[in-house]
Amino acid sequence: MRTRNRDELRLDFEQLRQPDRGKKRIKSALKKQESNLAAYLAPWYEQSKENSHVYPSQGLLVTPYDYLNYQSLQLLPQETIVKTLRLRRFFLELFNHPYRTSYLQQVSRQKFTAPSAVANKAIEFAQKAGMSLAVGDLGAVVIGASKARISRTDRFAQGPFVKLGRQGRHIFVGSSSPDVWNSAAAIATMAASQCLAGIPRNGVLSDISRQAEVAKETFVWLKRLAKEILPNRSDATWIKRAWRNNVMGTVEAAPEKAVERASALYEVGVRCFRVYSPEPGTGPGETVVALRKKFGQSVEIFAGQVVEVEQAQKLEAAGADGLFVGIGGGGRCITGIRSCSAVDWPELVWRLRGQIKIPVIAEGGASDHIAVSLLLGASGISVSRVVAGGTIESPGGALFCADAHGHLFKPYGGEASARTKYLDGKLLPFDIPAFVEGETTEARMTYVKFVYPTLTYNLHLLIEDAILALVFRGANDTRQLQALNPSPLRWITSSGNFAMNTH
Repeated sequence: MRTRNRDELRLDFEQLRQPDRGKKRIKSALKKQESNLAAYLAPWYEQSKENSHVYPSQGLLVTPYDYLNYQSLQLLPQETIVKTLRLRRFFLELFNHPYRTSYLQQVSRQKFTAPSAVANKAIEFAQKAGMSLAVGDLGAVVIGASKARISRTDRFAQGPFVKLGRQGRHIFVGSSSPDVWNSAAAIATMAASQCLAGIPRNGVLSDISRQAEVAKETFVWLKRLAKEILPNRSDATWIKRAWRNNVMGTVEAAPEKAVERASALYEVGVRCFRVYSPEPGTGPGETVVALRKKFGQSVEIFAGQVVEVEQAQKLEAAGADGLFVGIGGGGRCITGIRSCSAVDWPELVWRLRGQIKIPVIAEGGASDHIAVSLLLGASGISVSRVVAGGTIESPGGALFCADAHGHLFKPYGGEASARTKYLDGKLLPFDIPAFVEGETTEARMTYVKFVYPTLTYNLHLLIEDAILALVFRGANDTRQLQALNPSPLRWITSSGNFAMNTH
């Protein structure tokens, strides 16, 4: 295959984005596979069953602790599955276009630049007054009138990527929430979209051997994707390695258990780990030390949940490549309610600026406030239901629950819901789940016209949000955005919040 120059790649990238040309191109690329639908759809039908018939991934799973009103189980029509996979293929082609991956490689070669401390009167006032600002209390003013207009297309071509850990990645990170990520199809699709993608350790994947088998299955899905998307590509070897490095195994914040789980994952090819504890304590630091002792520098390690600046500094000194912050504040999380804890990760992320040199990944509502989260100093944003919920890639595949009105959905409860506690075996006598910190609700399939249920579309929407965060601040990338001094963050009133939303 002839190596094309930057101008040729840009033209090809723009043509892929054109309505008629792009659609024709994807349909042509899939024509051979779609001519044999039985073989083409076989991997998806294998995923589209109830949990007892799917292994190692989680199938469509209902428990006695869901309390959801579903009348039946429904499999998407074959025509809908085909159209969904066409849309998925388009976005995977777009995310991995050689023009775009050239920028990803460029970011990977750069050194990560941590956000430095900058001024902001709103946050400084809140800190002096002893107030805890939630992420929804903040907004950002529009600036950049003295600069040339920022191109949205250029920003999309350039990611926006960030050096997240040891390589360039999207700012969005697949969380450790089991009801959306306990599926090799979901993890592989997220990883192939140039995002870190967690393999959860809760629910059916609390079993170490099954979690390792999901990792193996994920690499099979990635290998299949590489054959479809990367044939004759000069950068194929680099991209395939980047995809594999995006697969992140979640382990306990307990040294012995974590090393046992990580060893099983390492054996099947995982080279990136997330040390995850939903409570404060010394466990994350001790576990990072243990993992470094076991695997040396052959692995990446992300650790959390961080609650203090000093803890973050200790984790960095112990060898962590990145940090997670955010306790409570998620769409289904009730930890804040039950523990009466202020969801104050925005203030912590702000205070970490200039104090550490490794990236911070925010969760607990960050995906609902992308511009603010980035301006606070987060380099990554963790996502769960907003990306993978109710999609063909999430557990259950093309099999959905149907409510009394015929609406399709999949149960979504998160890591600490009653259903997950049940699956983890964390029950008291009389089958009472212990320390429930999450509600179980519906992750509905999208009913937007011309849109089909693939996580790649949901991810695309968030990428557009990140681009708009740059465009309306006159920034070319996240580094420029975070270097704005004073920061354009403002404390917004309830009327201001109302005006920001549709009304």
